Amino acid sequence: MENTNNLESGFRINNLLLLESSFTRVINVTFDNPDIKKNINVDVNVSVNGNVVVVTEEIKYNQIFNEVEEVSAKIKMVGVFEKFGNSDLDLENFGNINGAAIIFPYIREHLTNLTSKAGLGLIIIPPFNFTRKEN
Repeated sequence: MENTNNLESGFRINNLLLLESSFTRVINVTFDNPDIKKNINVDVNVSVNGNVVVVTEEIKYNQIFNEVEEVSAKIKMVGVFEKFGNSDLDLENFGNINGAAIIFPYIREHLTNLTSKAGLGLIIIPPFNFTRKEN
C-alpha cells in the first residue's frame, strides 16, 4: 500500500462537516403512483483562499403528490480541501467538480438514512455529473 504522505502534489481533505439537515414527511405518504413528482436540486458554492478550497454543497429533495408536499429534505455539507505541491488544476474548477463529487456520496447516504428511518424505504438519489452545469 502506497504512503500518501509522500505525494508530490494534489489535494487533501482537511475536513468534511454536516452543516444543516432538515426532514419532514406527512403521515400518509403516497407510494408507487405514476403521478408522484420527485424533485432534486443540487447547489455548489466554492471559495478559494490561497491553497485552501472550501466547497459548500446543498441538496434539496421533495416528493409532491396532488400538489401536496409529502416529503421534504434539505442537507448541507462543507468540505475543506488543501492543495499541496505543484498541481496545475484550477482551484475553483477543483471545488466545483472534484470537491463537489467527493462530498456528494456523503449527502446521498445521509438522505438514504433519513428516509429509511422515516419508514419511506430507501430513497436513493441518482449519481450527479458535476462536469455538466445541468443534470
